[in-house]
Amino acid sequence: MIGSALEAKSHPKLKPSREPWDRFAMKALLVLTAMLILIGYGCARYRIGIDDQVSQCLPPYRWYLIDTFDRQSIKRDQLRAFAATEVMAPYFRREQTIIKRVAGIPGDQVSVTAEGTSINGVMQPESDPALAKALGLSVADFLVGSLTIPEGFLWVMGATRDSFDSRYWRLLPQNQVIGRAYALF
Repeated sequence: MIGSALEAKSHPKLKPSREPWDRFAMKALLVLTAMLILIGYGCARYRIGIDDQVSQCLPPYRWYLIDTFDRQSIKRDQLRAFAATEVMAPYFRREQTIIKRVAGIPGDQVSVTAEGTSINGVMQPESDPALAKALGLSVADFLVGSLTIPEGFLWVMGATRDSFDSRYWRLLPQNQVIGRAYALF
């Protein structure tokens, strides 16, 4: 037993090694910096959107991941987040983040009738202007004979009859798009 203790003292491989404090601090600082950069990038690029309305416009989802770096190459049927304007009152506050489905893109033909909304001749489900009376207006105030969506604009809709969308406030300027939204749950 005494011999093995003497061997441990004289043999350098058996000594417990401790890293100097300054090397540990440098490694910890590098790891912390890398983590802060990754978290900063994630917070700059992504946002969480929560639909807290009683009557959802895109059921069954309530939580969305918004990629704010994906503002270009907008395609039909994508979910897009955008900032509300004063035109969208009384349902949305100015600058409130809203998520809707892109139903029409530049060049598409849109028609809103009492029966519903058609895009390129295809009737959209649940698309009659059902909120007209709730807004204190006539259905006739929202009818559009035929409209071609110009460059730089979109037609966005929810998935329910009572969704407050382009049927009521018409075209959405593409420069209001915050990013692409992905339904989470």
